[in-house]
Amino acid sequence: MTNDDTQPPGDQPDPSPTPDPTPEPPDLTPPSPAPVAPETPAEADPAAPSTQAAADGTIVLAGDGIDPTGATVSTTAVQALLSAAPDGSTIIVPGGAVIALDATLLLDRRLALRGSGELRWTAGITNAPALRLTAPGTTVREVRLTNPNHLGAASGTRNIGIDIRTSDVIVDGVRIVGFQNGVVNEPTGEFEGVIVTNCHIVDIVGVGGGRGSTSKAGEDRGDGITIWGARAVVSGNVVNALAGTDARIGIHAEGLSDDEVDPGLYPDAMFSINDNVVSGPFRRGIALEAVSHATVSGNTVTGSTWWGIAAIDTRSTGISNNTVRWTRAADDDQGSVWGPSRGPIMVYRGADATVVDGNVLEIRGVASAAIRLQDATLPSGDTTTPVGSTDTVITDNVIRLAGGICPSGVVLQRAIRPLVVGNRLSVTTPCGTAGGVVSYLSSDLVVADNSVLGAGEASGYGVQHQGAGAVQVTGNRVEGFRIGLAVTNSTGGVTIVGNTVLACATGIDTYGSTGRSMVAANRLSVSGSAHINAQPATSYVTTRHMGTARPAGGGSGDLLVGNGLLWVNDQGTWRSVKVT
Repeated sequence: MTNDDTQPPGDQPDPSPTPDPTPEPPDLTPPSPAPVAPETPAEADPAAPSTQAAADGTIVLAGDGIDPTGATVSTTAVQALLSAAPDGSTIIVPGGAVIALDATLLLDRRLALRGSGELRWTAGITNAPALRLTAPGTTVREVRLTNPNHLGAASGTRNIGIDIRTSDVIVDGVRIVGFQNGVVNEPTGEFEGVIVTNCHIVDIVGVGGGRGSTSKAGEDRGDGITIWGARAVVSGNVVNALAGTDARIGIHAEGLSDDEVDPGLYPDAMFSINDNVVSGPFRRGIALEAVSHATVSGNTVTGSTWWGIAAIDTRSTGISNNTVRWTRAADDDQGSVWGPSRGPIMVYRGADATVVDGNVLEIRGVASAAIRLQDATLPSGDTTTPVGSTDTVITDNVIRLAGGICPSGVVLQRAIRPLVVGNRLSVTTPCGTAGGVVSYLSSDLVVADNSVLGAGEASGYGVQHQGAGAVQVTGNRVEGFRIGLAVTNSTGGVTIVGNTVLACATGIDTYGSTGRSMVAANRLSVSGSAHINAQPATSYVTTRHMGTARPAGGGSGDLLVGNGLLWVNDQGTWRSVKVT
């Protein structure tokens, strides 16, 4: 663990010696009775400087050199008071005070900074933090930190409200206004036990190029809350990006990977991000990157221009019971040089064991897909072969159209063993291979018990899959697509059982699929063919046969009914009887 900016505590001031009394001539008169001591000591002058903690350990941030009106800069006196305060002291920023500052304040011992007053930085932090914490056990509560001039730069050291370079820190109820980054647990060590709760982080200033820009700027700053490290909680905060700027991430947890100095017991693991509200033009509302054993739950996100919530190269994470209000406009192309596929939820590249459950995604703007599992090449090693996610579970989510455009509900790209179950998906008019659930080169897919609503039978797929492995499509209700269920070029066998397909041009398409398969007990109410491109190895158990010609393929015991004939496969030979 490192603390490269930690400074040794300053020397405590020596008490001033009391001078010896001056002798006086003796008084021969009888002495008067000794005065009675007052029951309570006289109150101290609150304006008098003091580094001596009161009986309860509190020190008021006031005195010589500290201007509570903000008319003059008080940095030197404030830092002197902080540096002289005994370990364990509570520093009070008095209510109503506005203390102007022009350099970073360092808390290099275990202090509790609190109060309802304002610390206002007017200079000196363009490439520096406002407040830096380097001692374990430090707390900051209820203080206002402001950067009214939006000091900051597009390169160099980041401008930060609270810069944490230690473990076991609590930041609670703080209002942070106008910084490039609000709260950052820095990657200078595997710091643990950071808690950021109930803060209001206002107007994060992004430095990206904005709409129409091809610049790569903006991907190294512009975050509301960032945690590198482990065992952290981010809860109950309200975070927004400044309108008209191009900020990066509202709440961000990222692993240190090769930068770890002392990985500790839980490297890059154990994060809880819950019950926060994130709004404004962040590229990503909430993002997990290269971390494990993390939960993102109960959050509300709106205004994102790339992804509302993202899991990137993560392991064993949950994204549950969040609400994403997707409002991105068609011309919100911030960061277009990176080519993001934009939408409410993204599971990116090598994410392993991700649960996406119980989220409500309301589409008011333009999205390419509501939930996407996107493949991508790795940043090192084999940089040419795209990699997708493994063992992603997508369950019980609701995708609601509210005047927006979203041609695909769930998109799976090169995913391994994905499970899509129990979702309610509504999509707008798709084109090409878009649709309700669309899988491209994924393997061993299960799509079950979903309700998928399209925009009519002119285009798109209710469920569409092409890829290796055994594919199971069961119990879904699909309505309003060109093709209801399509499993094409699948090499491991297809199971399409117990689905209901309504108001589609074609019911089922199994073009090019091989392996022992079953298409059975589906209810198809379509304007055209019930099943096209059936393959020889398909078992048509109790499936409606649309023609009078002898069926092809199948296996012994298969049954087909249609046009007054009952067909039975008897040891590979189809035989029929007329039914009345």
